[in-house]
Amino acid sequence: MRIVVDGRMLSWTGVGRYTHALLEGLEALDRSNEYVVLMRRDDWSRWQPREANFRRVECDIDPYSPAEQTALPGILRGLAPDVVHFVTPNAAALYRGTKVVTVHDLTLLDFDTSRGSLPRRTAGKLKRLPFRLILMRQLATATRIVTVTGYVRDQLIKRFELDPAKISAVWNAADSVHLSEAEEESVDGLSESDSLIFYVGNYFPYKNVRLLIEALALVSRTRPDVKLVLAGKAAEYRDELLALAASLNVSDRVVMPGYITDGQLTWLYRNSRMYVYPSLSEGFGLQGLEAMAQGLPVLSSTATCLPEVYGDAALYFDPYAADDLAQKIVDLLEKPELAAELAARGHQRLSMFSWRATAEATHQIYLEAVQWRR
Repeated sequence: MRIVVDGRMLSWTGVGRYTHALLEGLEALDRSNEYVVLMRRDDWSRWQPREANFRRVECDIDPYSPAEQTALPGILRGLAPDVVHFVTPNAAALYRGTKVVTVHDLTLLDFDTSRGSLPRRTAGKLKRLPFRLILMRQLATATRIVTVTGYVRDQLIKRFELDPAKISAVWNAADSVHLSEAEEESVDGLSESDSLIFYVGNYFPYKNVRLLIEALALVSRTRPDVKLVLAGKAAEYRDELLALAASLNVSDRVVMPGYITDGQLTWLYRNSRMYVYPSLSEGFGLQGLEAMAQGLPVLSSTATCLPEVYGDAALYFDPYAADDLAQKIVDLLEKPELAAELAARGHQRLSMFSWRATAEATHQIYLEAVQWRR
């Protein structure tokens, strides 16, 4: 078989990790089928094939661009694949060949992710309609569909009345290898003696980061030693979040270091008291598993797929109730036995996830897709 994998988003945080880990897993288990990976020139150094049956093909078509719908289908036909794996549902909706489509989440349908200036926000809002149309087309024409959790699978079946036999839920895994190899780097303004609450990710409103600051204001009444670390590029949301912290008199307890290196991420995982995930919508929730891999107890929102992924290895809170989150934070700070128990459960939970298993299940779906079309 010739299998084409759309790798044009290798530089993206979530989808990029998924694609990179999947390719590594496929290389480890399949030495007979031919793999062609589409990549943009700017991402050329992000992945290099190690096996003779894997090769890269330059494809400088930006994700979510018009050319993705007009030019990409022709490029794919020219490669004469037996099956194409679209790692997100936005690409080449008019491609009629055998295809496997991964749907990571439905956040773009439910939440506004526009940001920046008024024209950019308007453009972001407008893209939700074509995205929905493209998604519906992909779901209708895909030979097989992969979701990263059972929650997303159930949502697709419920919302779009799809045949359950067509959709497989294949979990992701904890991508912690790159962290174990990173040398720790401290973060300015923080020390190992601080009681740190940690979050890393993006800052779209659905990530619900405001709740962390509101909960911090409640916690600080009895625990003035606590600091909240919000890592990652907050971009347009930074000033808004800092203004909220100022209005609640916790500016001196909120640290926003922006982009952090793997070494700094490792330091934060290993020196924080807990990791908190307040999101209102996720397809998987990789950061929580990474925190578990680093030995951190995890506090998680009850929203969407998160209870499915974390199971009994997290302490859950209502994502709309700052007082509930604040109480859970205090519980973890003042009950070290609870924190230790959660960390132990997290370590056990990790054994349920592996990129090898993800690759094996996805490889089987490729075979089934080709067999079904034949």
